[in-house]
Amino acid sequence: MPYLMGLLIAIEGAVLMVLSRRVELIDVIVLDQLVVLVLGLVLFVLGMMLFAPVFPQLQWKMSEATVKRVQVIAAVVVLVISLIFLLIASPAQVEGIGEIGKEWVVLAAAQLFLLGILAFVYLYYAPLADRRMAWLEWLGMLASCLVIAEGAVIFGLRGDLNIHGELRTGPEFMILFGVVLVALGLMEMVVFNRRREGESEKTLRTISWISLAVSLVIGLIGLIVLVMATSVTLGGHTMGVLWMVAAGMQLVILGSLLSYTQALVGGFEGWNMDLGLIITLGLLLAVPFAAAF
Repeated sequence: MPYLMGLLIAIEGAVLMVLSRRVELIDVIVLDQLVVLVLGLVLFVLGMMLFAPVFPQLQWKMSEATVKRVQVIAAVVVLVISLIFLLIASPAQVEGIGEIGKEWVVLAAAQLFLLGILAFVYLYYAPLADRRMAWLEWLGMLASCLVIAEGAVIFGLRGDLNIHGELRTGPEFMILFGVVLVALGLMEMVVFNRRREGESEKTLRTISWISLAVSLVIGLIGLIVLVMATSVTLGGHTMGVLWMVAAGMQLVILGSLLSYTQALVGGFEGWNMDLGLIITLGLLLAVPFAAAF
């Protein structure tokens, strides 16, 4: 998995180098063509650092620990770069293309953030002996990373928000909302990891119940977003209803998926398992009602 993330990052870097041109993040910073070219080169090198263990020529020159250390450093640097762009995100003026809305700048930074966090997480991932459970755990950890990435998107989009006819608030709300989603995603990820640390049965059971509660909260947040879904004005720029629908649907699906995977990987039995599946089905079945509310 880190190899795939490295390959995608390297490809993005190569594309950025080929298409390099002057970019102005309006009222924030101007990146001339050389800077964009260097940024693309940096991303290409970082991607290849993650991809390096695939090359047999390097396997005998570096120990396994050294290779992993290089990969971790590369993943962290990718995360730092993406976070910087999430912090300074604004509408962009691209030479030869024109103006690009802030939302697209944020999505570009967020997908790089997602690739970085996936690479970092799966560098420390060791599959379970049971292949079916290993697949479910892998899927659950991916869902956790996607929740974190959505929180990063909302944080990056921060600004004066007007959900037409529903809510009007300042950037502080979006910052808080984004941080909460990141925290919920991290909690789910921690639960998957804690099961490997030899905790007592009682502790593991408590952790599993907490994970189901967190999954339910993620799904309920998504349903609330769907109920409120309408066009929005963010930082003076009007966006269609599909943005809120997509955000809400993603959270409902991820909450359902996390509930299902946590229930199975956690070894729930009897009515405990039933409750996990009820949460999953309940969230999914509530979607059309929330959308029509």
